[in-house]
Amino acid sequence: MPATGIRTVRLAKCKTTILAFSSNRFRVTYRDNRIRIVVDNDNDNDNDNYVTVGQKDQHVAYKAQLLGGMVLEEERKGDVAFEESFYIDWEDEMDLPTLVLKQPATDIIREYVTGQRIELATEDVSEYRVVYGDGVEAIFERIEGGFDFSFSTGFYGSFWRDEDDSYTIKFKGDRLKPTEEAYHSQSKFVVSRSKYSGNLLLVLQEEARVHLR
Repeated sequence: MPATGIRTVRLAKCKTTILAFSSNRFRVTYRDNRIRIVVDNDNDNDNDNYVTVGQKDQHVAYKAQLLGGMVLEEERKGDVAFEESFYIDWEDEMDLPTLVLKQPATDIIREYVTGQRIELATEDVSEYRVVYGDGVEAIFERIEGGFDFSFSTGFYGSFWRDEDDSYTIKFKGDRLKPTEEAYHSQSKFVVSRSKYSGNLLLVLQEEARVHLR
């Protein structure tokens, strides 16, 4: 697969993030202010090989180091040699950690569960490809000031940020037939907006894998 061209990856609040390189793959999970890195082998409970990095906890005697102005702790078990592929940049405890890639990734995937959100325009991503569990796919492609989107169901449109900092959304799609149930919505997401950043939020209505390009 070709390289994505992405150099930094924010550890957004999702189920997990997968980084694929030419010779290896890593699964990175971020929750409760701790980062867990394992070699991606389709085993979410890999207790033999992992690296855990988090903010310093006085109750656990981890190896402490100064990274980006914060004191972090690191715990290792087994062999997870991720340093040749990326490193962690975590400058502010109130900010999301960022993975800085040291070599091009062939694929970057975020796995989301129902109800989790994609916050657009916060990172240098040209395209989000969303693959739902039932096979429906959607492409969100960056344009100046916003995104165009299209679904394999035929639903499509665009949105952009206006000069007054509001958003305009245009879309086209078929209405549900009387025999169809509401969860068969063509879009499979709800639009919201972050009260902190003002960015547009896509609230996923089903589990999905999101490929970043």
